Amino acid sequence: MRDTAVALTAAGIDNARFEARLLLAQASGLTIEQLVARGTDEVPAAVVETARALTARRVRREPMAYILGEREFWGLPFKVSPAVLVPRPDSETLIEAVLSLMPDRARAWHILDLGLGSGCLLLTLLREYPQAQGVGLEASTEALAVAQENAEALGVAGRARLLAGDWRQPGWIEALLEPLGGPFDLVVSNPPYILSAAVPKLMPEVSSFEPWLALDGGAEGFDAYLAIIAAGPRLVTAGGIMAVEAGEGQATEIARLFALAGLSPQTPWKDLGGIDRVVTAGN
Repeated sequence: MRDTAVALTAAGIDNARFEARLLLAQASGLTIEQLVARGTDEVPAAVVETARALTARRVRREPMAYILGEREFWGLPFKVSPAVLVPRPDSETLIEAVLSLMPDRARAWHILDLGLGSGCLLLTLLREYPQAQGVGLEASTEALAVAQENAEALGVAGRARLLAGDWRQPGWIEALLEPLGGPFDLVVSNPPYILSAAVPKLMPEVSSFEPWLALDGGAEGFDAYLAIIAAGPRLVTAGGIMAVEAGEGQATEIARLFALAGLSPQTPWKDLGGIDRVVTAGN
């Protein structure tokens, strides 16, 4: 553990001791508590070899979630791979907003997630609303496979229909509205919203490993919002809601796009850092 922490520190990684514990737990198959209890035991050669291989991956700044193959979101375990964005705590703000705006947990809501990724938004909502039915749209077939595994592991696969589709294609809503089975009581999305020129400048864990398809929001960062929000009036039932995650400083423009589309934007929801993170609008 000490040697691993030293290597991580030299690579400029924060919380090196904590991450060293995670890597050694993964390599040994032991829990953190078991590692502490057996800290003076001799480490088997196979565990040393595996730990060094995992450490080398992290030194190259591969995200810890990809190395471990899992990330917690809303208290639930989600499988992740380089095909999907790593779920982030900021995105839990969207779940909080939806639960506040749609408090009836027993209602059979009809939910659509545009840009499914790991499925963390849609599948979490299906867990919170046990009578709801969900549809997820995802352009990446590799990401779709990850989301399907998560749906099965979380016990909601029977209420989740996961489809391949891409809002970047002209006429996407005309082609997909009928297969999607809309309109919906709730449409959610965490779309790509990083400015194209800024993506290469992100921290290496993101720019070098996470899928650019899920990061690059175009020259101004609003390409996905333009496509999604323009389709909103057809996707959302009367009285329904759209809820989208926003990048820092983007909430005002997203609210304007909602209004231009004929939807009624509401006060943005702030994340734990005080940033306007989620914009919602009613139809």
